[in-house]
Amino acid sequence: MKITTWRHWGARWPGMAAILLALHASGAAEAKTSLGQPIEPAQQYALALEAQTQGDYAAMLAWLRAAARADHAPAQRMLGIALIGGPALYGPAQPADLCEGRAWLLRAARQNEGPAQDVAYALFGRPRDALTAHCEPA
Repeated sequence: MKITTWRHWGARWPGMAAILLALHASGAAEAKTSLGQPIEPAQQYALALEAQTQGDYAAMLAWLRAAARADHAPAQRMLGIALIGGPALYGPAQPADLCEGRAWLLRAARQNEGPAQDVAYALFGRPRDALTAHCEPA
């Protein structure tokens, strides 16, 4: 009787080993706490666009700020417009900040010619207007 039990167990051993190995590997993957490489500004910008699509504007602004601080011009441009548009674009929970929005648009405009330059000039070209005159030292 004992011989048949061992034969029966021996036939199941490879399957059990595979299951145990899979469980061990999945536990190791879940236990890994770091995300690996830091994400790039372009990835942060993509996460901001995804948050915007989902209506999570606080997350959108956080991702935009992270990418904008890393000199990602599209993120700087979008952050500037989001801060200037504030409640008109994203509802009353998002206050407008003309000075910070202006600063991000001008920073994006200094990086490259093109749409960022046009937006910044159209909104904040000289002479200074009354809305943003207090943003710069005299």
